[in-house]
Amino acid sequence: MEYWGATQLLTANGLPNYTLGEERFKNKSKDAENTLSASDMAIIISHLLKKYPQVLNTTKVAKSSFVDGKTITPMQNWNWMLKGLSQYDPNYPVDGLKTGTTDAAGACFASTMKKNGRRLVTVVMGAQHASGDDPSRFIQTKKLLKYIFDNYSSKKIKQGYSFASVRKVKVVDGKEKSAPVYVKESAVVWLPKKQQLSNLKVKFSKNAIHAPQISGKTVGRFYLINTPVLNSNKDVAIKATVHQDVKQANFLVRIWNRLFNQQQNSHEKANSSVTTAQKVKKFRPYQDPKDLVKAGTWNKKSENKEQPDLTKVKDLWIRVSLKGNRTYIMSGKKPIYTMLSTGGVYHKNKSDTPTGTYHIQHERGAAFYNHKLNEGAKYYVSWKDHGVYLFHSVPTKSDGSINKEEAKKLGKSPGSHGCIRLSIPDSKWLAATVPAGTKVVIKNL
Repeated sequence: MEYWGATQLLTANGLPNYTLGEERFKNKSKDAENTLSASDMAIIISHLLKKYPQVLNTTKVAKSSFVDGKTITPMQNWNWMLKGLSQYDPNYPVDGLKTGTTDAAGACFASTMKKNGRRLVTVVMGAQHASGDDPSRFIQTKKLLKYIFDNYSSKKIKQGYSFASVRKVKVVDGKEKSAPVYVKESAVVWLPKKQQLSNLKVKFSKNAIHAPQISGKTVGRFYLINTPVLNSNKDVAIKATVHQDVKQANFLVRIWNRLFNQQQNSHEKANSSVTTAQKVKKFRPYQDPKDLVKAGTWNKKSENKEQPDLTKVKDLWIRVSLKGNRTYIMSGKKPIYTMLSTGGVYHKNKSDTPTGTYHIQHERGAAFYNHKLNEGAKYYVSWKDHGVYLFHSVPTKSDGSINKEEAKKLGKSPGSHGCIRLSIPDSKWLAATVPAGTKVVIKNL
């Protein structure tokens, strides 16, 4: 489950540790139980329904009788929103999925249904559970579904569609300097009802494509801005293609272009190298401490001193400087521990990391891996959207090893998809000790 990005699982049945009896985990308290956000549950449900869709043949059954010899035991599904049961509503014809109740989690319910040919999933947690007859979890589910249907609609983006904001992309080593790009395969997305495809904000996954490219092949992806995806810091992605072959320029032209670009880049680097350090320094709201390690150091804590006990820090809050590549542990107006960090990549002077005031959330864990981004991390804690935006370590590869090329950016330059990267020791310490509810202020400077 951690491989999918879910938070923490302890027992397979979802009940507290003590319910396992002699098989319980001895190194955990008897009351320890699974720690999962609504987002985590939705991730697990997505995998379940994709791999084992036949589970719905069981979850949609409202009533059944079980025969054991001469004994017949009639049973009713705990999902009271199924047809024939007390909370059924024809506006919301759910066919699954699962209820659950513990003292810590309250009354929970994950529902699923089809709407306009697309499957929807909702997750309700912490609903009232005054008695075994309390329908609160189902009432809250219907409110959630009503909100979706009142405010959103499914819209089809047809194969061959051309987004107004990304008609063409730059071509490297091509006969032409740019090429038109189109939607490769039709896709259905849920968007606000007032949102028109013609003015949808879209960005392309690459700054340029390299020639040659074959018509009909995937050349990149369109990202629909502000349409988030489970377990990802990016937006909804749609494959892009070209409708005509993108032909390569001749050999002499390609050589000339590379020589010219190398000269230009060398000139720009020579002019900028002297001033870069000074500019970055200006972006930092606080002076670096004398014991701060060298930028790019990802396997050591950022300061050569003991990390503070965050449970005892007075007026604790966290300040992030995106352009300064620093994260500060604050006590009132004073930084008491400075960390090298890396925030989101900038596009047109706007970072992929949202700025503003947020708070540490309950989602945290030892590791995750995101298949869509081909990237994971060790030690994380959420500060926005319950598992979407995180403080976490420098990135890891699919085999769990550190991506050292990306790790070298720590404290030097932006590089993430929106999260805040920290060194391995700093991320481990922060994820383990920072209290939920701690204020986090993120600014460009």
